[in-house]
Amino acid sequence: MKKTILSFVLCLSLVTLFAQESVELKNAGNEALKVKDYAKALENFEKSIAVWGTGAQDFAMIYNTAYCALQLKDYEKAIKYFDQCIAGNYKAEDVVFNKVIVYRMQKNNEEYLKMLNEGIAKFPESTKFVGELSKYYLLEGNSHYASGATVLKSAIEKITSKKYKDTNDPLYKADLKKSKEEFAAAIPLLAKSLELNPTNENAKAIKAACEKQLKAL
Repeated sequence: MKKTILSFVLCLSLVTLFAQESVELKNAGNEALKVKDYAKALENFEKSIAVWGTGAQDFAMIYNTAYCALQLKDYEKAIKYFDQCIAGNYKAEDVVFNKVIVYRMQKNNEEYLKMLNEGIAKFPESTKFVGELSKYYLLEGNSHYASGATVLKSAIEKITSKKYKDTNDPLYKADLKKSKEEFAAAIPLLAKSLELNPTNENAKAIKAACEKQLKAL
């Protein structure tokens, strides 16, 4: 009986010790986070999580852990801790949007668009997800427009400099074809941007410029 009591007291002491250690590590992480020492904060938060025990999880700390990982561009680790926050339904909208940002930084377009659309479905009242998706289509459309404009400018310069014989030169015609394809590819992307954000003046202007070029060519 005495051995059982002693064992119980020992276990209780260890639990208390680990709990105290986890709180001290968490506090050290918070202090490091205050001065934007993200590496030190992440290290302390992860150590705290490792000895946290079976009590209720501290999702605020887990969120801060993910945030620090994001600042350090440790994207896989950021996703790991953001997913834990999602599982605990902690700051769900903010966490899902942060995952969108992670995928954008990774240039993982498939997951980026998937997460954006999930965010729009889950949080229809939020403007963040719609705004981000509109921006994505604007940038993609502008990329095609810029490519088309560059090809067209180069083709005109080659005519002027006599690198191309005249406007019947097959190479000149090929450049015009490429330019038109780029302008045409930009229009539906810009239309999607405007569908999500009808007041976006940049999208309107670029779309109009594409349409004008296509008519001229």
